[in-house]
Amino acid sequence: MKAGFLLEHNDQLRQLTYLIRAVRQQTRKVFYTQAAKHDLTEAWCLVLGVLHRQAPCALNQLATALHVSNSTASGIVERMCGAGLITKQRLPHNQRQIGISLTNAGKEAYENVERDYWEVLQPLRELPEGKLTQILKDQTMILETLEAINDDQ
Repeated sequence: MKAGFLLEHNDQLRQLTYLIRAVRQQTRKVFYTQAAKHDLTEAWCLVLGVLHRQAPCALNQLATALHVSNSTASGIVERMCGAGLITKQRLPHNQRQIGISLTNAGKEAYENVERDYWEVLQPLRELPEGKLTQILKDQTMILETLEAINDDQ
């Protein structure tokens, strides 16, 4: 390959990584704003979402879903229990394991944040038909490629 091609290709990859970072920053900003509006943190909103889809949930499952360590997840869970948003109880099928679930207040908080978050993101629905599907495919391919690179390191 010629040096000029490699430089141009590297410039495109640089632009891609910067764009991915910028999109991430903007989506986090929207998410943070909606969470703060309901006196929640981003992490708490993520926990509410995981538990809404999968409860009861063991601590290690929650940590995996959040991409954090068990100790980090444990601290989040303790604070959320103290706020009355979630509850912990022994799982009937495994008495050694604790199941984490939403309380009624947690369900209500989840529904409020979820409603407001998607309302704010409504302009994304104006993307041309089929474009969102293509973006999802492209982003999935990029994610899988980056995961493979990180697995090889």
